[in-house]
Amino acid sequence: MKIKSIVLAGIMSLIFSVNASETQYKKSDPVPVWGHATAVSKMCAELLGVTDPVKMRDGATKILNETLNRLPDAEVSDEGKNVIEAFVTRSRSPADIPSRCETNVNERYWEIDQAKN
Repeated sequence: MKIKSIVLAGIMSLIFSVNASETQYKKSDPVPVWGHATAVSKMCAELLGVTDPVKMRDGATKILNETLNRLPDAEVSDEGKNVIEAFVTRSRSPADIPSRCETNVNERYWEIDQAKN
């Protein structure tokens, strides 16, 4: 009986730790929706040098809608709005390149996602 209790306690602690680690996100994980992740790549490639937030937001919305095969003036989902916000408010450096831009957008997306939950 004592051995059963020890084994059961060990299994429970293992299950709990695995479950807890699965629910954690990594800051560098891509945006969870495939179409949105593709849009982030295009945003970083096409809008990397744009600094005006209004132009960035408009361009990002256009790219997101094109990527998802929607009309240009279609309503963007809440998750899509988070992607656009992450792109506009990402951290930048003078030597920004598209791959670094994507990483910064992904990190910012998860910060926004955590703040809303």
